[in-house]
Amino acid sequence: MPAFRVNNRLKFAAFGLSLLALFFFIKTSPSLAQVISPGMAVSIDVGELEVQSGDIICSDGEGFILCTEPYSTGIYGVVIENSALSINIENESNHALIISNGIAEVRVSAVNGSISAGDLITTSESAGVGQLADRSGYVLGTSMDAFEPQNPEEVGTVLVAIQIHPAAGLSGARTNLVQVLRQGLQAPLFDPLDSLRYVLAALIVLTSFILGFIYFGRAAGSGIEAIGRNPMASRKIQFAVLLHVLITIVIVLSGLFLAYLVLLL
Repeated sequence: MPAFRVNNRLKFAAFGLSLLALFFFIKTSPSLAQVISPGMAVSIDVGELEVQSGDIICSDGEGFILCTEPYSTGIYGVVIENSALSINIENESNHALIISNGIAEVRVSAVNGSISAGDLITTSESAGVGQLADRSGYVLGTSMDAFEPQNPEEVGTVLVAIQIHPAAGLSGARTNLVQVLRQGLQAPLFDPLDSLRYVLAALIVLTSFILGFIYFGRAAGSGIEAIGRNPMASRKIQFAVLLHVLITIVIVLSGLFLAYLVLLL
């Protein structure tokens, strides 16, 4: 009986040491976590495209390319080496594993500013390389690491929680409503609700301009006709026309502001 208890204790001790060694191995081997990405990956045919792990891939409607446009609306995913779960197609001549939702290492630069944990990452002009997103537009996902090189052109890697979506409300000197609307109209239908917001904002802008010009045209025509009939009251008529012009400007600006609110909310 005592010998049986001793053997059990030895087995439990050995099992505990094995778990401790495995935990220590995982903690001290970051490359293991970097090679295998959690999430579903799909093997796609990239043709003659030369890609490497961490490249951002875009779809141009005819095939797959390395993203070369900032805030690209065709973001498809990121090239990875291995995934916990993947769908492979063996008959492809030149294929690559692409992950569109999950966590993966992404090649980035600091050309648009240093990257901190929690910042949004988007595409850049460098083929397949991401950058900091500082204005509204399509993004790849959220950075989980910091990247602050001395040379902004230097390319490194950061872990990114991939969630491809249009981000609104980001401040930046280059942000304007026309750019946001243009990106929204070019965007594929990732989410019907997001698409509806862009369409609604475009309709509001178009309606405000049409109403403004119609109102201004009627006011200007009536003013010219009134001056012709009563030249002595030309100053009062001109003041009335100026007032109508200001009202027209208010109508247009109100439409633009309302459309901007629709995109932000």
